[in-house]
Amino acid sequence: MEIKYRALAESLKKEIARRGPLGDQKLPTEAQLMRTYGVSRQTVRQALALLLKEGLIEKRQGSGTFIAPGLFPDALSSHKIALLVPDVAGYLSRYHIGETESVLNKAGYTTAVFSTENRTFRERDILLNLLRHPVRGLLVRGVRTAFPNPNIALYRELTAHGTAIVFVGESYPELRSSPVLQVSSDDFGGGELLARHLIALGHKKIAGIFRLDNQSGPSRYAGVLHALCENGLIFDDRDFLWYDPLNVRMPDSKVLLSFIRIQLPGCTAAVCQDDVIAAALIRELLRLGMPVPQRFSITAFSSGPAIRQPIRITSAVRPDRKPWCAAADLLLAEIAGKPVSSVSCPWALQTGDSTGAAGK
Repeated sequence: MEIKYRALAESLKKEIARRGPLGDQKLPTEAQLMRTYGVSRQTVRQALALLLKEGLIEKRQGSGTFIAPGLFPDALSSHKIALLVPDVAGYLSRYHIGETESVLNKAGYTTAVFSTENRTFRERDILLNLLRHPVRGLLVRGVRTAFPNPNIALYRELTAHGTAIVFVGESYPELRSSPVLQVSSDDFGGGELLARHLIALGHKKIAGIFRLDNQSGPSRYAGVLHALCENGLIFDDRDFLWYDPLNVRMPDSKVLLSFIRIQLPGCTAAVCQDDVIAAALIRELLRLGMPVPQRFSITAFSSGPAIRQPIRITSAVRPDRKPWCAAADLLLAEIAGKPVSSVSCPWALQTGDSTGAAGK
């Protein structure tokens, strides 16, 4: 047992050194370490106790275990760019991160990736760390942007210290009048686009599933309602499901099943926040004997690379460059002192097999 926990401690020391002052400062949970290294909980706890004794880590009540502040005293060079994403481990996050790092690395910059876990307190810890170890640029996907954010002053302090910042997709209204740039999407227009497609197919009662905590959800919902109202169609607030990822990890089979049984009756089509949810909804409908699109039509916003499944989803897609790559280009131009401005990317309709004429 002693050999095992010391071996694990050495592995964790190497991981801490690899992350450096800019890497994610939060260590995995005990359960994650057990799975990753194939050891018992006792071995994990003994290894962490050793690192704690050596002053390499610290435990924060209710937050987890972190690399000790001040462990890397040297200032960072001006060739560092940080990425703040909600989830480092997720498939889509890895996809976007890999493409973005490729653009930045070709321009001569090194990168470090932080996971905010879609929580403002984690975002705050990261921003405070970046103020201690300044970086040349910062690419960010905002956290819970539909709600007031307590970290606005930290972003302003970073820009005052010379850090160029570009938000990707989700940003904060409080920063719109600041030097902070944004690559956004016309989510209102996208919602209108998908709803108009369904209306043109004869659908008169359209439901939806939208994310509550980010601005994109309400904006997409507003676009759908605008299209319904312009065409004189009736809508019911009860036809729309709202979810918050901190409370419900979508797609959730039980939530979707309840949505189908309680909220979908009377509706013939739906607009989904993203294609991951749409794919899960299609699976539940098929399992209940409701073929798509013969009995029900589904549309969604594309979240990245196409999802493999038997039914191709009719989606709102970005016809131009991918947003994270576009944001990296915008950040590089800002750093180079070129004239720049925020960018709004339109959505285009890509028809698939998940939509059909109403009543067929």
